[in-house]
Parts: sequence; structure tokens; C-alpha cells
Amino acid sequence: MLVKNIKKIRQLALLICALLLGLACSSGQPQNPQIALVQGQSILLENFHAQSAFMGLGNDPMALTADMRFQILDLLIERELLLDQAQKLKIDLDAQELNRLEVSLRHGLEDEIFERKLIEQGITYEQWREILRAQLLAQKILDMLLLPRIPRITTEQISNYYEQHREEFSRPEQVLAQHALFPTRQVAQKVADFMRKGTDLKQAASQAGSPLEEDVEPTWLSRGVIPKSLENVIFALQPGRVAGPVASDYGFHVIRVLAKRPAQNLTLSEAAEEIQRTLIRQAKEDMSALLLDELREQAKIWIDERFLSTGQAE
Repeated sequence: MLVKNIKKIRQLALLICALLLGLACSSGQPQNPQIALVQGQSILLENFHAQSAFMGLGNDPMALTADMRFQILDLLIERELLLDQAQKLKIDLDAQELNRLEVSLRHGLEDEIFERKLIEQGITYEQWREILRAQLLAQKILDMLLLPRIPRITTEQISNYYEQHREEFSRPEQVLAQHALFPTRQVAQKVADFMRKGTDLKQAASQAGSPLEEDVEPTWLSRGVIPKSLENVIFALQPGRVAGPVASDYGFHVIRVLAKRPAQNLTLSEAAEEIQRTLIRQAKEDMSALLLDELREQAKIWIDERFLSTGQAE
């Protein structure tokens, strides 16, 4: 009799636990709440997490300022408005378009390394690729909608821009140089010696026992922006030659000059193509803002204001 009573008590306890757990789940907040609604399409908290991580901002909205939360959510809303237009116009991506963009962004990283870097940012590869697809499609439909709105750039506009921005078309003498700074003369000397034998700067630094954390991208340098002692050495070098160690207040420099270009004042005809591109880009930016404002006015949009102010979804 006692055993039967114990069994009944256990069954009753399990039943109560199950009921309490069910009540807790039903009364608690949803795991993936809606933070905005655009034309009937939900923007969920996980969408915000993924977009924030995609932008390198982590995936904790409470760690962001209210202004940053607004900007990220605003970007998601604008994208949803454009994707709605793409659906209405039956516009989609060619698979090759997305693959080409992914290849260019991955910089040759192998799958395992690339996916590990994404996880460190707080986003999965699948989420990253979906955001990339949505961004590319949104930009595609935006360009298509803007095409008939972009005004023709006239020769008068190009001439006026040239007159108002003459200083932009005066280029000083410049040198394209690859450069790195080392803590001691001995290390810099080893790096320079390796480079004179044809070794790349980054590889030379590793061989000298002082590896560089990042790739050393060549930079166009002008006079007056680097220390005078370094400037004199750099501008005296011929393309392909290496200099170093060169001492400064910061350490010891090793430099390889890759190319030179003389001072130049571009004429209107020489600058016309660049000016036209600039004016078209400016017109697209202005038209984009107007078009997105129009889409907002025509759409039904709801936003969780509490989420914007606190980072916590309702």
C-alpha cells in the first residue's frame, strides 16, 4: 500500500512539474521576438543579431547605443522595402553573382578558417551568406529603380565642377612605397637584406624573426606628410630599390619603392571622365534617399520602440 502511494505521489509531482513548465514556456517571452514589421514581413531579433555581427558589431543589442540600434534596424527596414519591390517585379539574383561576390570578400580563405572567423564575430556561414544575398539583391533592385531617375550629366555641369574643385585635379609628385617599422636596427637590417635578394616584405620580416601582423599594402606618398629624413630617402629611391634601416623617432624603417609619378595638373578634358563619375555617384545618392523615402511613405511599417531604446525586445 505504501509503495502504491509513493508511486502516485511521484506521478502527481511529475504532472505538476510538466504543467508548471508548460505555463512558464507559454507565459515567458518568445525566444525570437519580432522587432519590426514591413509590409507584413517580420524582422526578428535573430535578424538583428546576424546583421549586427555581419557588420562587426557583435550580436548583443544591449551592448550598442540607441543610435547604433536605430541605424542597424533602419538598414534592415530599407532592405526589406527593396526586397519587397524585387518580389513584385520578379527580380532575383543569378547564383553566379552571389558566388563572385563571396569569392572577392573571402580573400582566398579556406572554408574552415573563414567559418571560424565568422563564428568569432557571432554569425554562422549560412547567416552571413543570406545577408550577403539580401544585400546584393537589394542593391540590384535599387540600381534598376534608379536608372530612369538619374539625370543626364551636361558638359556645363562638368565644367562648373572643375572650376569649383580645381585643387582636386592638381596632383603633387608621389611615390608608391611599401614600408614597415621595426624596433631595432639589427632586425631592420636583416629584413632589408632579405628584400634586396627579392623576398617580399612580409616574408622577409618573418624570416628576420619579426613577423608583421597584417599585409603591408603599398601606399602613394606625397612630400610633407612623413618625417623629412624618411621623405628624402623615399623620394631619392628608384622603383624596385630597397632602403633601410632608416632611423626615426619611432624606430627603424625599411622601404621598397614600387613606382613614381610626377606632379601633374589635369586639364578639364583630362578630368572630365572622373568628374562625370563623381556627379553620377552624387546624383545616385540623392535619388536613393528620395526613392527610399517614397517607399517608406507607401509602406506599412511597425517598429518595437522599446527595443530601440533599451535593446530588449517585447
